[in-house]
Amino acid sequence: MGCDGAAMVRAMENRPTQAKSASPRRLGYLSWIVATACVVGSLVAACREAPRHPHESAIRPAALERIARGEVRVERLGMALRPEQPFFGRIIEITVRNVSAKPLLFVLEPGQLLRSQDPAVTDLVVTSREEIALDSGQTAQRDVEVFSMSRRKLSMTRETVYQLGNLTEGDVYRFVTCFATNRPDEPPPPPGLPPQKLDLTPVQLALWCIADSLDRTALLEGTALNPMLKGGDYARSRNYFDGQAKYVQGLLDRCGLEKYKF
Repeated sequence: MGCDGAAMVRAMENRPTQAKSASPRRLGYLSWIVATACVVGSLVAACREAPRHPHESAIRPAALERIARGEVRVERLGMALRPEQPFFGRIIEITVRNVSAKPLLFVLEPGQLLRSQDPAVTDLVVTSREEIALDSGQTAQRDVEVFSMSRRKLSMTRETVYQLGNLTEGDVYRFVTCFATNRPDEPPPPPGLPPQKLDLTPVQLALWCIADSLDRTALLEGTALNPMLKGGDYARSRNYFDGQAKYVQGLLDRCGLEKYKF
């Protein structure tokens, strides 16, 4: 609701008794009260915390505390320059500036939520600890490993802007921190071939299973509804998810989350 001070004053002036006998001085005082109330209301609205994700806790991580104290300013939080794909991996770039008078360490923790400013685009969760040492006045950029929190929402684009959120909670936090602590090593490269990256697809599928209540059946139902995936494409998707199942379930079981079934 907007705060129309002039309309509020006019409404008070039109009251049948007191307003007709009000002096110009009194009306000026009333205008001041209304204007002050509007300013205070605007400040309260501006300071109100953004809506939280269903899996977001009330615990503010150290990164948000530094920002709240005015020590650090986030200058950019969005898609990295060369992301491999739009769902998971080191696909987010953060640029931060130390605006304090002394050196500091800016830390992103596993389990911290990144809130999308577009409600149609998925939120993200940080899965690796990132430490950025900053001298006073220094700016630094870092690519951050994240995973999508919802398969039902759109993946990010170049235009998507993110905001640092609180730590996640419950089974999402348990799974993300378990993965970060017990992350497997990168596989050794085959003879004569370049190094291979760890396949993180099972991690993303396990997270969707927890955060978005998506098992294989639900994923395949979504695939079947896609008009671009018909016939052989659907069969390949089914075979792919079946092949991933043992890895996804293995991750869930090792983190004590065997109640989720993929």
